[in-house]
Amino acid sequence: MPAPSEPVKPSHALAMWVYRDETGRPFHAKFRSEKPDGSKTYFQATYGLLNGKEGWHKKGPAGAPRLYHLDKLAAAPNAPVLLVEGEKSADAAFKQFHDYVVTTAGSSANMGKADYTPLEGRAVVIWPDHDKPGRDAADNAAKRLREAGARSVRIVAVPQDFPPAWDLADAAPAGCDLRAMLDAANGAPSVEMPYGFAMKPDGLFHTPPGDGDKPPAFVCAPFDIVAQTRDPNGENWGLLLRWKDHDGKPHEWAIPYSKLHAEPREITGTLAEMGLRCVPSAARLLQTFLTTVRTDARLVCVRQPGWHSSDRGPAFVLASGLKFGPGAPAVTLQSGRASSGKTFATSGTLEEWQQHVARYAIGNSRLAFYLSAALAGALLDIATEQSGGFHLVGGARSGKSTAAYAAGSVWGPTSQVRAWRATANGLEGVAAETSDTVLILDEIGQASDRDVGDIVYSLSNEAGKQRANQRGGARSAYTWRTLFLSTGECTLEDKQNDAGKKTMAGQKTRLANIPAAPEGGFGLFDTLHGFEDGGALSNALRRAVHRYHGTAAMAFLARLASERASNEAGLRQWIDERRKAFAAEHASGAGSQAQSVAGRFALVACAGELAIRYGVLPWHEGEAMNAAAACFKAWLAENGGGEAFEEQAALEQVRDFIQAHHRSRFENVSPAGMAWDATRSIPNLAGYTFREDDKIASFGIPCGIFKKEICKGLSAKQALKALRKCGLILGRAADYITYCRIPGRKSTTRLYCLTPSVLDF
Repeated sequence: MPAPSEPVKPSHALAMWVYRDETGRPFHAKFRSEKPDGSKTYFQATYGLLNGKEGWHKKGPAGAPRLYHLDKLAAAPNAPVLLVEGEKSADAAFKQFHDYVVTTAGSSANMGKADYTPLEGRAVVIWPDHDKPGRDAADNAAKRLREAGARSVRIVAVPQDFPPAWDLADAAPAGCDLRAMLDAANGAPSVEMPYGFAMKPDGLFHTPPGDGDKPPAFVCAPFDIVAQTRDPNGENWGLLLRWKDHDGKPHEWAIPYSKLHAEPREITGTLAEMGLRCVPSAARLLQTFLTTVRTDARLVCVRQPGWHSSDRGPAFVLASGLKFGPGAPAVTLQSGRASSGKTFATSGTLEEWQQHVARYAIGNSRLAFYLSAALAGALLDIATEQSGGFHLVGGARSGKSTAAYAAGSVWGPTSQVRAWRATANGLEGVAAETSDTVLILDEIGQASDRDVGDIVYSLSNEAGKQRANQRGGARSAYTWRTLFLSTGECTLEDKQNDAGKKTMAGQKTRLANIPAAPEGGFGLFDTLHGFEDGGALSNALRRAVHRYHGTAAMAFLARLASERASNEAGLRQWIDERRKAFAAEHASGAGSQAQSVAGRFALVACAGELAIRYGVLPWHEGEAMNAAAACFKAWLAENGGGEAFEEQAALEQVRDFIQAHHRSRFENVSPAGMAWDATRSIPNLAGYTFREDDKIASFGIPCGIFKKEICKGLSAKQALKALRKCGLILGRAADYITYCRIPGRKSTTRLYCLTPSVLDF
């Protein structure tokens, strides 16, 4: 009932909001006060009849919640309406946007239950609070507004980097334009139900034509039709669904329309696995509904996670469907299966992860490097860097797997760490799902000796094998960008040797070995942070990553996406300058391949330093750079100071051949060109050992033998250049040839003559 007088504000109330009817008469009021501990408490009063007594009673009004500012809505029937959450936000918004009538239904719980009939025919914009309850409340309000006949409904997209739980009553973040955000609000989609179907609060129901007397048949639990999806070329159309499972956890799936023409129970089976209750016998009805339902909402679908561009700016999409950046509202991930987000699930707070995991990396170069490397995949696209990896190699119980699990905790639970025990084909799908993040593989010793080299090449080349589809045409191959981290007791080269394969220079640069145990350290660790030994610290970290994970990457991506959107050129310049400085300081005298590897180490350092700047890693500035420098120096020491790997491989292959065969397949020759031992028969002759005073003067190798046998799998020309560079070959400068006299031949023979020092290289 409208009250004859204004409500009285209690003395202990700090604020009062009065609800009025269309004529301006009060009928309801809300109050806010504080408890002794400083927390806020709310109570309300309504004017009406209660137990036969008329007056103000300490209760809410009966029926659906009424709207705030009904009198202002009635006084401006043609003005646009701004719907917010909470009376305090409504009052603040009313002062900022004078051309709008601002209203609210009160709390987020009321937004989906309010009486919106006064907004019939009105243009409404919803401004949600910046949290999940706020977004859910906005979606629920949009549904009720459409049901109430609102002329249009739009929802403001609050940027991801706004403070958590921010609303219009809070100060606006520096540099943002709230009016521009309001003007750019998206239209809430309308959904056209197919004939005979109805989506009710308790599920989707179907009434067959002509059977109006029968009760509607239950098809499945309720879900939302979010939008139709298509790629930037207008192809690969699909339908984005969103629902909550039996525990209230959100799920979504952008189903390709092509999948809707498969066996119906494949769809219902997948949905049921993800917590949407479906009736098996109604599978075909659900298929019919999904193929015929219509919505005017459109989203650009992307086929893989990672960075994507849109007309609103950059967007970062995780395999879980979580999105970051100003372009996030315009894109969605479309895949052949639904996502629940468990791979990138979070546990605990960022502060707890910093306290129990990240702080122990201070002063520990390997651990700090792997934590920084876990974030570096997100910089690959910005820095236009190719995929590559790092391999932490050390003995059993050295702590290398602890570094892998700590790196995995940046993104999610321990399932982020996968076993090397997989085929190259199997890893393609995993690499695609971790694009622009990190792929962590533990224990290279479990990998197939035959496949491991191909896996490294495949991961670095950023594409899977091209395969044919069922019709014989080319099927879309997996693609990705990823920084992969590995551990093991042996190196890639050891695995290749076991398989009788040669480790190519490209493989060595793509997967850089780092000794897991720094000199003078405690296994993996340089410092123990008060723990008794490395094992105790390692065990503490293993326990911590189970409890605290996933929050660091979410915070990092939110800041990185915002900075990329606002100043990508400046961000790229910042990264480029630090990479150049790193290479100049630590790899100035190294070869081109070492320079390339140094660039990847430097990118990891940049990721760590950015995370420090963003407040994600609780370290002092320079910690990540120092860790990367220590690990790069260790890599450089393991690889002969950074000389070209092709040159090293060539020299080693020539040396190994001569060491293995100069006593059995080389003929001893005197300075006069006579056989040292004429009675000795040399089967499968490979060359000559020229001797002076019973000492080896040189090794002479026929050109054909050198090129076809000794340099098999190598460039003979490059091997000759490497030998000349090291002073190990005699002969003419132009072609490295020496003309020598050989027993039994009238004319001289063209040979490559190598000095005895080749055995000691």
